[in-house]
Amino acid sequence: MTTAPTIAIRRLAVSRAIAVTGYEAGWIALMVAIYARTHSTVWMSAALFAAIASSSLVAPVAGALGDRYDRRRVMIVSELAAAAFAAAMVVAHAPWLLVTLAALVGLAEAPFMPASSAAVPNLVVDDRLEWANSTLAVGRNVGQLLGPLVGGVAAAAVGSAAVFGISAVAFLISAALVASVSGRFSGKRAEHHDRQLRAGFVFVWNSPVLRGMTVAWMVLLFLLGPVLVAELPLAHEFGQGAAGYGMIAACWGGGAIAGSFLGRVTGRRWESRTMIWGCLLIGAGFAVVSGAPVFVVAMAGMILAGVAEGAVSVAEQTIIQRCTPDSVRSRVNSAGEAAAMGAFSLSFPAAGFVINLLGVRGAYLMAAFGCVLAAAILVPAMRAARATVVTDDGLVEEPVAA
Repeated sequence: MTTAPTIAIRRLAVSRAIAVTGYEAGWIALMVAIYARTHSTVWMSAALFAAIASSSLVAPVAGALGDRYDRRRVMIVSELAAAAFAAAMVVAHAPWLLVTLAALVGLAEAPFMPASSAAVPNLVVDDRLEWANSTLAVGRNVGQLLGPLVGGVAAAAVGSAAVFGISAVAFLISAALVASVSGRFSGKRAEHHDRQLRAGFVFVWNSPVLRGMTVAWMVLLFLLGPVLVAELPLAHEFGQGAAGYGMIAACWGGGAIAGSFLGRVTGRRWESRTMIWGCLLIGAGFAVVSGAPVFVVAMAGMILAGVAEGAVSVAEQTIIQRCTPDSVRSRVNSAGEAAAMGAFSLSFPAAGFVINLLGVRGAYLMAAFGCVLAAAILVPAMRAARATVVTDDGLVEEPVAA
């Protein structure tokens, strides 16, 4: 029996909330463990680089899985594999082994997001896309709020190994929830796309909308990368320690929840403006953090940045879904993700040195500058978005409302 669209999306949102909670908690615990054992931001940079770069490298294959096989099954297997690697981290102690296993968790999770995002237009009708993407984004951002809190507090109270166990259980629960959804996860498949791993990259390159969005995220994330390494030293600068580190990340997640709700009410008319102004507001939030005199002001800056990111992510997913035929949608998602995360990962090898050069606060100011550049790049891309909707055959169907 097919699950009702509203119920299906809500179950997938709960699945995301639980999995992301475990994933983010695991990352906080990993950073705490690495920092405690090495006291090195270079080691922390290496951990982030290994996980993000590994998932970027397999993106073409990860996206192809969602276009070639049943997307529901791909999502379930992805979560089960991530659970296995997270469980292995419980008994790992050496920094290099923890970093390796974290990279494998990233590899296992790589097929999930492109497959789940590609499935949304098949589970709901077009005029419910904003609602569906907003609901899924709320689930993801609830995880980003709870995960750092759980990770920071639990790592301080019972140790990182216990948090890795929590992460493994979260992935298992997520897999069970996805398995409980019965519905149409794929639409019309075009045979000429089915065996081309590069089809997603080709489609992104040929689309002014998707190409512009991808370049904008590459620029933004390349300059934002050192912020992830700077968060724990910033917490220590304010005398907050591991718990404060979790609170900084949780403020981003809490703001993103509110922003995700905003995303469902903007509608087509405001999607393009949301993308551009949202990037500028993310930058404003980082600028506030860079000049914060006390910890509460830094948290306020992260909340502002999170709100803007939440609204932007809903608009971004809806634009991608409307501009991409189902036959390559998973690969388009993974292609854009690979390019953006590739740029993101390239920022990590030098992140420790950048922080040593510019200081912890300088890293946040550099991220703010990246947001301004991204907004400028998005202007022509969003102008094109207002005139582009693609059918499953790859043809322009109708203009998006200006």
